[in-house]
This record gives sequence, structure tokens and C-alpha cells, in this order.
Amino acid sequence: MVVKASPAAPAKSAGVFQDIINSIFEPGVNHGVMLVMNCAFFGLFVILLYLMVATNFNLHVCALTVIAALLFGSIQWFIMEASAAQQRQTASPASPSMQTPKNKKKKL
Repeated sequence: MVVKASPAAPAKSAGVFQDIINSIFEPGVNHGVMLVMNCAFFGLFVILLYLMVATNFNLHVCALTVIAALLFGSIQWFIMEASAAQQRQTASPASPSMQTPKNKKKKL
């Protein structure tokens, strides 16, 4: 028997790796996926900063660092906007103007 957590009480995490596996079957992004993604980007930034210092601020490495930072920022922004839209959708029912009439005749 599977018990779903109510929206008022968030589900307890079973662990990062279990969250990643569960995220395959659930809509949205859970905490485990965000944690792994943020750790991966942190590792990328550490390596890129080391390469910038080691290569005496090579233009190519600096450009890669900027691209990685923009990618990280855009992913974070997209996830925040998607979760805000999902919360708005679950918080308010569909407005009557969004519903289509059932007996509307088609024009030929």
C-alpha cells in the first residue's frame, strides 16, 4: 500500500540517492536532485577557478567560467519559476473563463 503525503505535511526524505530514483517517477524536482546538481556545479566552479589561476586567467577558461555561471543561474531560475507555477496551479482552481463549454457547436 502506497501512502501519499498531503500537501500540508511534506514527505520525509529517504536519502539523496532514493530521492534521485524517486524523481524519475514524480513530476518536478525534489530536494535530492537539487542537492546533487548544486554539488556538481560547485565542483565545476572549483575546478574552473583553479584552472583560471593555473593558466594565468586564460581567456578561454574565463569564458567557460562565465558560461557555466550563466547556465547554473538559468537552471536555478527555471526550477524556481516551474515550482512557483506548480504551486499557483495547485493553490487555485481553474477559473471559469479557462473552462470550455461542453455544448459548443463547431463551425464548418
